Amino acid sequence: MFKDTYFPKFKVEENNTTIGELEVNQDFVKQNTFYQPMVREKETKEVLKVGTRDNEIIQKFIITSMNDYYNRLMNSNGNERTTMLTNYTRLYELWKELFNYKRTNNITEIDKTYDMFTYGLYLIGYEM
Repeated sequence: MFKDTYFPKFKVEENNTTIGELEVNQDFVKQNTFYQPMVREKETKEVLKVGTRDNEIIQKFIITSMNDYYNRLMNSNGNERTTMLTNYTRLYELWKELFNYKRTNNITEIDKTYDMFTYGLYLIGYEM
């Protein structure tokens, strides 16, 4: 892949000292210069959240989705009903956990529970 592509090298400088070179595929990046200094970290970082979360919108989404899923559950039968009841019970347990975390104002656990809740709803077909 990209056998004939030229990868120009750009010097990476920090405190007026070259610390390395960066090869850039011009098919993807059309820049000739890069902002300096480049930030280096010795540890790997993971992006956990981008932007700010609006818990009111998420709360409305969860309530609307759960009400819709409950109505679908009541209109189902047989094997489908058993599966849907299992999913609903698991989500309802998350709802109770969320209520307890809100009561104690545990922001970290509230955020984690919202993430698990929205992912659980996504798995059964609901998207924000």
